[in-house]
Amino acid sequence: MIQRFAAALAAIVSLALAPAAQAADPIADFYKGKTVSIYVGLAAGGVYSTFAQTLAKHMTRHIPGNPTIVVQHQPGASGLIAANNVYNVLPKDGTVMLTLSGSLTKRIVLGEPEAKFDPLKWNWIGGWGEAVNDCTVWKSSPATTLEEAKTKEVVIGTLDTGSNTHTNPLLINNILGTKMKLVSGYNGGSQVRLAMERGEVHGFCGQFEGWKSAKPEWLADGKLAHLVQLASKRSADMPNTPLLSELARNDEEREIFRFIQSGLEDRASVMAPGVPAARAATMQKAYIDTLNDPQFLEDATKLKFEIFPTTGQEVRASIEQMMQLKPETVAKVRKAMGM
Repeated sequence: MIQRFAAALAAIVSLALAPAAQAADPIADFYKGKTVSIYVGLAAGGVYSTFAQTLAKHMTRHIPGNPTIVVQHQPGASGLIAANNVYNVLPKDGTVMLTLSGSLTKRIVLGEPEAKFDPLKWNWIGGWGEAVNDCTVWKSSPATTLEEAKTKEVVIGTLDTGSNTHTNPLLINNILGTKMKLVSGYNGGSQVRLAMERGEVHGFCGQFEGWKSAKPEWLADGKLAHLVQLASKRSADMPNTPLLSELARNDEEREIFRFIQSGLEDRASVMAPGVPAARAATMQKAYIDTLNDPQFLEDATKLKFEIFPTTGQEVRASIEQMMQLKPETVAKVRKAMGM
């Protein structure tokens, strides 16, 4: 009798537990108690670092299991060191993301020899919109328009020579004949802006968002002059500043300038190939959900960030189109950028 009762009790317990077992979430089980690292290939304090920190603060709520998220900075070679590390060395279990920076993917398309990865093999998680880059100087500088910069020298602070803060103005010099003197080696946009205050340089060719978030008072007080902007269309913040492509003198220059000035990949996040598909899909959804999260958007607005959620598929499609650039055009871009 006791044995029959025990067997019946075991059967009842088994049936009671069955729904719980069936409801188990392998993704939540995996991420619970884990730490997810978001790698940034630039120094702390800049646009990409600040965005990653803001993303990390809110994204945990949108990942099943609510893992801890930390930001890891691994500066060097304008993001290339971090990218190679995430692609080739770090775990591919779904706990490592990378925030791509600047023109890194464009450099790969152009044949960056130190790149140890294929941009089409990344798991593209998503992006937060197109970066608007600009070359901006003090209004008291020798030249305050790109046309004036063809005859008067302005000193531009840049990061390392592989970053778009250096290669963009170098390309403009070599194609349009401007006389921007480039001083490289600064550790982030905040350091260049400090150099401007000290009188070491006249300006910086970086993201316009950096001015809005770091030095809004310079904008408000009219202390800056924008020479040119690089984006797919004119920014509402700089309606009277020409796009680089508008200054093209022929079809070939227009193709080159359009390649340089636009791209969703400048503000995208990835995971390495080999990450289990279900976890990559989870992170793609969590990323987009975070970018639409009212609490995240409140913080982003305070930081003067404009957020335009872009899916990983959309970013990848943009890169596929970018990779169709003709070999002879690639060679001319490489030469103009000093590659």
